[in-house]
Amino acid sequence: MKTVQDILAFINTYDSFIITTHTGPDADGIGAEIILYLLLKDLNKQVHVLNADSIPGRFLFLDPDRIIERWDNNRHFHLPEQGGLFIVDTSDEFNLGCMLDEALPHAQGVYIIDHHEQSPFTHLDGFIDVTAASTTQILIDLVIAAGLSITKKIAIPAYAGLIYDTGSFIYSKTTAKTFETALLLVKSGAVPHEIYRDLFESNNLSVLLLQKRVLSSLEIVGNGSVAIQVMTKRDLEETGAVYEDAEHFINIPLQIKEIEVSILIKQTLEGLVRCSLRSKGKVNVSLLAQQFGGGGHKMAAGFKSNLGLEETRAKVIQQVLTALGMA
Repeated sequence: MKTVQDILAFINTYDSFIITTHTGPDADGIGAEIILYLLLKDLNKQVHVLNADSIPGRFLFLDPDRIIERWDNNRHFHLPEQGGLFIVDTSDEFNLGCMLDEALPHAQGVYIIDHHEQSPFTHLDGFIDVTAASTTQILIDLVIAAGLSITKKIAIPAYAGLIYDTGSFIYSKTTAKTFETALLLVKSGAVPHEIYRDLFESNNLSVLLLQKRVLSSLEIVGNGSVAIQVMTKRDLEETGAVYEDAEHFINIPLQIKEIEVSILIKQTLEGLVRCSLRSKGKVNVSLLAQQFGGGGHKMAAGFKSNLGLEETRAKVIQQVLTALGMA
């Protein structure tokens, strides 16, 4: 089994690195990138953080120094000659967008750091700890192993990733280790109520309007145990919201005692279809997502769909009902 020492060994192999994360970067992916960037700079490495997508507006507070850049062919074409490539918060190289073609084939070495169940489609090496509450938790262990200080600049994105991926410490991966890490981060300068406010209480009115529309699509099946919501391209266009604003809508049906599985099917402004899945434990939604080429955790997973909204909806419902023994 790999340890954080194996990550340090990879770091010692190269003098320069590119760091990237999945498309639609979230607080954990962004936080992990920033922590790793600061660690590598402390070790006198050359580092660039490049993503296929821009940072969603709600997460910009995590990167006040604007370390993270969106890939630009005109500006970054020479960078794939850098030595090592770190992929954080995903083990699925097909979830990297343009970075799959722009960086992966040219890197001398590639290393994954993630806490999701490993994608069955990947062949890449790395450190994957499915017991970790977030990727930022792994990165804090790495900072400690490297003998470096946990500064406030590290503590803030680390804490943000931790509460984002634990649903503010309520998801099943929340353990004593999670709280030990959180305590360390607070002692290092993270202010919980400020980070919570910036993550969850700084939305635009357009988010509320989008939530209203998506909730109006709510359908309950499986004898009251499965909730399905759908967000269309038109919903985004007419409310002025952005795709990432819908991320937590999937959790609303889970507040109901009888609901075991929540499904949120989302369409981007470009017409692409993605599906998020959440479970209270009776259904391993990671296994369901893998059937569609995706992955995640037992209780939180997702996938991209090449099908339309309705066909995706029908197939996912069928698989969920089968898993519940109702099909």
